[in-house]
Amino acid sequence: MNDMKLKPSHNASDRAHDKCGVFAACDSPRAAQDIFLGLHAQQHRGQEGAGILVSAGPGRNHVHKDHGLVTSVFSDEILEMLTGHFGIGHVRYSTSGHCREKDIQPLIATHRNQVMAVAHNGNITNAGRLKEEMESGGSIFHTSSDTEVVLHRIVRVDSESPAEKIRKGLKDVEGAYSMVLKLEDGIAAVRDPLGFRPLHVGKREEAWFFASETCAFDIIGAEHVCEVKPGEGYIVTGKGLEHFVLDQPVKPRFCAFELVYFSRPDSSHESRSIHSYRVELGRALYEEHPAEADIVTAVPDSSNSAALGYSAASGIPLDIGLIRSHYTGRTFIAPHQALRDTRVRQKFNVIRDAVEGKRIVVVDDSIVRGTTCRKIIHLFRENGAKEVHFRVSSPMVANPCYFGVDMPDREEFLVNKMPGDMLRQFLGVDSLGFLSPEALTKVVGSDTCDACFTGNYPVKIEDSSGRIKKRKDGPLGKFAYL
Repeated sequence: MNDMKLKPSHNASDRAHDKCGVFAACDSPRAAQDIFLGLHAQQHRGQEGAGILVSAGPGRNHVHKDHGLVTSVFSDEILEMLTGHFGIGHVRYSTSGHCREKDIQPLIATHRNQVMAVAHNGNITNAGRLKEEMESGGSIFHTSSDTEVVLHRIVRVDSESPAEKIRKGLKDVEGAYSMVLKLEDGIAAVRDPLGFRPLHVGKREEAWFFASETCAFDIIGAEHVCEVKPGEGYIVTGKGLEHFVLDQPVKPRFCAFELVYFSRPDSSHESRSIHSYRVELGRALYEEHPAEADIVTAVPDSSNSAALGYSAASGIPLDIGLIRSHYTGRTFIAPHQALRDTRVRQKFNVIRDAVEGKRIVVVDDSIVRGTTCRKIIHLFRENGAKEVHFRVSSPMVANPCYFGVDMPDREEFLVNKMPGDMLRQFLGVDSLGFLSPEALTKVVGSDTCDACFTGNYPVKIEDSSGRIKKRKDGPLGKFAYL
């Protein structure tokens, strides 16, 4: 879900952000509480807005959504008022640092006295052109979200079959969408033919659930049944579970960055834990970029598994050199550089006797702008590290994402600003190594999207007028992997 101008956001963070996560429940006696817990488990996917819509049947719909974290948006009293046995929920990360309340999902439409709602993870790459076509036909839009385009297209299909409405509504929709929908008497879930973003099926007794990540099932005591396959979907009503297939060719391109960074390590993909992928990435990183050192340490928390893999492959002991506080705000929203530096110190602190006088390998999962990791390296130096060897368990991030990941403009990526040795000097490290695209593919598979690393987008990218966006090479041309 993004605005329909389809441009990478001006996110000032040193991290990329997944823009949202979804959850749905059906035939659950306390659907709102289940959805709340499922969203809470996926809070890392969106931290600026949350919404839940539940229903007890036609004409009995209840919705609440607001800015903030899940626990601040939904009190016990609000959850008790959200009565119903089926519904959907959404957590959102806003690209501009704030979002309008009407853009917070689920988005709701009333058509022919029936209420349909949608929660969407992804980004529609031809939303601008589709919107213009529908506006020419009389459609009126109330938000800036590409998700509303999808909702309009589905509700306009003249069919009594929910599966047929979804299938025809998504016929010409391009890009990334893993979405859940609230129907008049149940819920639906559908995933785009390339399967950019994750979507899973869970079950607990008679209740069915859908979620962006499997960790959301664990918190409610549900069993993970399967992944929703690319180009396929499910509908759950009182009649049971119905499977359907979209009328589009399937060519899986799962987001590699989900495996590198976004997804929680206790979630799974293709019957493997995300943790196991990251351990393997760390092993591959050592094979390509060994180092002589006394300890290996991670930039917590998302790099812990890769650091474990690097340590296991190298035989260098793994130690905790950096502690991350989980009670600080985002460092990039501070208005002055001095305050931003203070925020980094609030967020990270070094265990001095773990690193003092030692040669250390610091493992991180990715570098976007490089500002935070540069400060972290300075903290290690301040605390007496003898040598700092920086290792990154993914290739250089050099290209924006148009499929549901919040990243800066191409010119703002650190790697596009300076060649290799200048990059090492900027970060202040003794050596620097990135995982190669080839090694990444070997670990995560060839059916993934690695466009943020390679610039090879699996679908055409349109601007708001429907023109195809041309690929641009960075100032370094073809990147050399250090």
